[in-house]
Amino acid sequence: MERPQHRRPLVAVAMIGVALAAVAGLAALAVWLLPAESAVPDDHSTERPAPTDKLLDVEIPPSSYDVAASSWQPYGPLYEAANDLYTRHGVTHAHVYGQSTGRLVYRIDLDEFSGTRAELTARLSADAVGYSDAQARHSDVALVVNRTPLPVRRVTPDDGRGAHYTWQFDATLLRPGQNTVEFVVDASAEFPNGLCVYGDAIAPGHTDERIKLRTG
Repeated sequence: MERPQHRRPLVAVAMIGVALAAVAGLAALAVWLLPAESAVPDDHSTERPAPTDKLLDVEIPPSSYDVAASSWQPYGPLYEAANDLYTRHGVTHAHVYGQSTGRLVYRIDLDEFSGTRAELTARLSADAVGYSDAQARHSDVALVVNRTPLPVRRVTPDDGRGAHYTWQFDATLLRPGQNTVEFVVDASAEFPNGLCVYGDAIAPGHTDERIKLRTG
């Protein structure tokens, strides 16, 4: 009987295929048995927290002026806070004042801060009572930040309550550490009628006022 000539090669090929399939199955089993990767980062994560916002938001009591550096002619500065100012004169807030011309100086310590623009807001009025001409009772007040003068604001006549005035300026005028802020009525001003800076409320229904310094 004649024998087939190619049986053994076919059997060898079949055995090789079975072996490869077995290896592939073992590899798949090993992958399946590996522990799943934890979704929780380990203690050595390289993620960094977001930087802390350091925008300035500083409130300065008007009564905290530098006594030695502040001066007025002919009189001042002086801080008035008597409760009867409201009952006798209708004054709503305690205030520091100076008559005619001079400067009121505040020294402010600042930490590192962010922001490119700064603004300072204060409640102000003139300090001139008894003039017959209402316009003449205004006062021209300049803000000076670290010896840099900013534009003059013509503030309201002295009515015992004042109004809010804001100066906006480049934040590079400020620096970490000690800063100087001055309210100035110069002798050369068109209306040199003193200054009141309003602070704690003494009238019912009013809230305390502060000089506010912010960056943004």
